[in-house]
Amino acid sequence: MKLNYRDRIIIGVLLALVIVLAMFFLAIKPTNEEIKQNKEQLAQLQSSEAEVKSKIEEIPGLKKDIKASYDEGIKFTETFVDFKEYENPRLFDQFMQKYAEENEVKITSLSVKEIGVSTLGYYYFVPPVVAESLRLQYDINGELQKELDELKKESNALAARTAESIMKSDYVITVTAEEQENIWNYMTAIEEQKETIIIDNVALTNIQIKEDKNAEPTEDDDKKLPTATFTISLYSVYEMSEPNTEKK
Repeated sequence: MKLNYRDRIIIGVLLALVIVLAMFFLAIKPTNEEIKQNKEQLAQLQSSEAEVKSKIEEIPGLKKDIKASYDEGIKFTETFVDFKEYENPRLFDQFMQKYAEENEVKITSLSVKEIGVSTLGYYYFVPPVVAESLRLQYDINGELQKELDELKKESNALAARTAESIMKSDYVITVTAEEQENIWNYMTAIEEQKETIIIDNVALTNIQIKEDKNAEPTEDDDKKLPTATFTISLYSVYEMSEPNTEKK
């Protein structure tokens, strides 16, 4: 079929439009994909922003909780002896001298072990059960076992806890006094102080036990002063630095 000039013009225009439209759609498709991806990224960023804002709103409360936990820990450590006060015998002698002066005893010797790490167990009472293993063999219905579980609930819970490590140093001190009552008072003063200083054992010599309180001391009694040798343990912990919760 032979096309005239008018038909060729129309076909040319149509072909041009098709080419332009094809080029347009080919160009716009990647842009649409990019827009779609950008929208997805925007949604993710908005979600992250919401989470960050939520965490920022929680910061004042977290700071308060951290400070409260820190203060509670520091208060707990107040009962422990500052290890710097007894890290050598001279300092320990100064530290304990007030008890000796107040109770009129004389420290005649002092020896010290190096500060080391010790483990603190938990003190708890285990209720005694007569013939427990034998009775459990006949506990067919499990009633005795339930009773024992309830009875030992506290002691079992404490026994399962992890023992904590702590700093410890042992000192052996020998003291003498004109009156043996002064030694008792010295022991009492150490026991009643609030810090973690514990008398582990004591050996007494020249202690007189008289049936007659009005009996006069003999010449030998005057020559022998009452003497006590103590093994004393001191416990310490490191004081944690206060957490810095301020933004820098």
